[in-house]
Amino acid sequence: MRNVAELASELIRIPSISRDAEGMRAVQRRVTDEILKSIPAASVRTGGGELPWTLISLGGTGPAPLFACHTDTVPVAPAGAWDRDPFGGATTDGVLHGRGSVDMKGGLAAATTALIRAGLSGSHGHLLMTADEEIGARGAKCATPEILSLDLTGIIIPEATELTVHCAHRGATWYRFAATGHAAHGSTPHLGENAVERLATALLTWKPAQSLTSEATLGMETLNIGTFRGGSAPNIVPDHAEATIDFRTVSTSPAHQRIKGLPDDIAVSVDLDLAPLRTDSQNPFVQNLPSQVSEDPVAYFTDGSEITAARPDLPIVIWGPGEPGQMHSVNEQIPVSSLIEAEELFFAHLTGPRPY
Repeated sequence: MRNVAELASELIRIPSISRDAEGMRAVQRRVTDEILKSIPAASVRTGGGELPWTLISLGGTGPAPLFACHTDTVPVAPAGAWDRDPFGGATTDGVLHGRGSVDMKGGLAAATTALIRAGLSGSHGHLLMTADEEIGARGAKCATPEILSLDLTGIIIPEATELTVHCAHRGATWYRFAATGHAAHGSTPHLGENAVERLATALLTWKPAQSLTSEATLGMETLNIGTFRGGSAPNIVPDHAEATIDFRTVSTSPAHQRIKGLPDDIAVSVDLDLAPLRTDSQNPFVQNLPSQVSEDPVAYFTDGSEITAARPDLPIVIWGPGEPGQMHSVNEQIPVSSLIEAEELFFAHLTGPRPY
């Protein structure tokens, strides 16, 4: 069995950027092979096609926890800005470097090695690996039906929290706004209708007028204009423009009810709509975890939004190694000591008493 740092390094060396189905599948196969090498009787289910998923269950009966880990990463661009090969998985001075070391191949490796050790000691648990979390938890939606029949105590998502347990995050709705115009030569703009100007004016009027909601646990909602595209050449009046808006929400109301005050000539569609995640920090599953529990939500979203929709009966926590500020960063890195500590804590939970 590989130690946790060795396995994490191997996973980093398998590029698996979002939408790379073969890369994500390769990561899932490597983890599966590692588990089967030590526990040949482990149950393995796979599926998903272009959104590959793998569900592994290690023996035993009765309720057990499930680790939910995504296997995609964000891109490395600009690759030239990295001090080391982002897919090299190098370890220097006790630090593991590379894309995914924190988000979240380090957490996946820690969950895997802890599960193997727990399985060898007679305990049991489950591991769900998903695809395309980074672009909207898209793989979790097709994977979560596989866990409907599992007897679970709770779900652990080992994203970076510096091993503090968190129980909540805001939802995310991604809107696409579009405007149409009429093309004309850039020297005679009065003969056209400028879609870029139309959309920009609408957004700059609409955004500051929105009434954002605050919630005691999840905090304040936010709006961000993430992308804006329009026009094909400087000397053409653009006849189309579109923008995407990232709305981090605390409400579970339907997406169409959250958009108000846009002009009628601006088309609106929804690219993504993820619900907030909330677990009661006093839940016995949470209180039994061998780490400090924080009442603060994490800033990012996770597969937990889709998983809680499938299993609203279960407590879900975000609890994993690494510093959140390293997520998506150039020169992403994680201390090996954090991986080792995560493995030990996960193993302690898997093998410890379950009074709930």
